[in-house]
Amino acid sequence: MKPKFTSLLSYNTLVITVMVLCFPLVSFSQTLKPGSLAYLKQANGIGGFRLGSYLTLSQSQDLSYIDGENGKPDADSCVTYEYHIENGLKVEGGLNINHVCLRTYKNKLVNIYVFFNRKEGYLVLRRFLQWYGTFTAKPNDYLDIYDWDSNKVKVSLRYHLDTDQGMAVYTCVDLMNEVEARKVKPLPMLLTASQ
Repeated sequence: MKPKFTSLLSYNTLVITVMVLCFPLVSFSQTLKPGSLAYLKQANGIGGFRLGSYLTLSQSQDLSYIDGENGKPDADSCVTYEYHIENGLKVEGGLNINHVCLRTYKNKLVNIYVFFNRKEGYLVLRRFLQWYGTFTAKPNDYLDIYDWDSNKVKVSLRYHLDTDQGMAVYTCVDLMNEVEARKVKPLPMLLTASQ
């Protein structure tokens, strides 16, 4: 004896309905593909360092203050650290990073300074183009400076001829705006401070 299907929906209609309802969940859960500023915003840093966030305990254990600063905040109330890398920091795309410095504001990561050998410069540029798409600005046609600017994260890739090094600077836009706003005091505050 075969059981009777008493539901208003047939089996095929039920399957199609479930697929249609689940489709948005699948499409929104996918990670962004490299090659756009949206990928830069999602990555929000490099090598496990995330801009705007606190350093993890394991990351903090490998930090030391930059020579001469001894943990004192700079003019912007930021503290800069050097991250010690045993055998270089390997990141996506086979890049080897020689040296990393981190700048924090209120213990949150505002800048990541990534240093690499100039001989690997074109490999770094090629990877950045693959990851973040075409640069949004090239401030000077005669210098090797490339900028990617989203509304949350900025990256500036620069090559220094005199030191034979290249540097990429990742910046958290929101925290940097907060640092800049702190520098500029409104006029009423200046008047009350002078009285």
